[in-house]
Amino acid sequence: MTRVLLLTASLLLTLGLRLWLTSAPVIPGRQPLANFPPHIGQWELASEGSISARLEPVLGADDYLLRSYRNPEGETAELFTAYYLVQHAGESMHSPKNCMAGAGWEPIHSGSLPLSIDAAGRPTSVNSFVIAKDGQRFVMLYWYQVHGRMIASEYWLKAYLVWDAAYNRRRDGAMVRIIVPIRPESDGARELNTALDLARTSMHYLPRCLPA
Repeated sequence: MTRVLLLTASLLLTLGLRLWLTSAPVIPGRQPLANFPPHIGQWELASEGSISARLEPVLGADDYLLRSYRNPEGETAELFTAYYLVQHAGESMHSPKNCMAGAGWEPIHSGSLPLSIDAAGRPTSVNSFVIAKDGQRFVMLYWYQVHGRMIASEYWLKAYLVWDAAYNRRRDGAMVRIIVPIRPESDGARELNTALDLARTSMHYLPRCLPA
């Protein structure tokens, strides 16, 4: 009898979880990324770009931001953010790591770097790459911004997708990427610090458009 009750409870729990996960997701209120400030900390807007009509379906984002910012030293960095209202189980947001080869980028170095401490007191880290194309090198940082969390790992991203869908029916999230060109004579250290500075600065402004 106990086994029957446990089996019945397990089946009901599985059915309930399946219905919960397939129910209409909660869509939080947020400001569009077009409202992201042109001045953030010491950085000011240098230019604004857009994704080509051919690539927009590949990206599949519901909102995005593509800007170049400049600091007082004259250094520029590209900030790209793609926001998704609904992600589906088994899928994940656009990953810069996965699209590099198809776009002709060659990864020279990869790893992850500690960035800062978030508002909840949790340490944060970002993915770090040095990439090359057509004889030019770039520093690239990226992470996922999901309900107030900064996530570097694609594996943890998928785990949080399942957890959040079951816990509060939220399936939205964003990818944030920063690219800085490396000067020919540079070893990349200065450009990495430039990218990290923009990352640390932008993380205080992004929650306006990427709801926690």
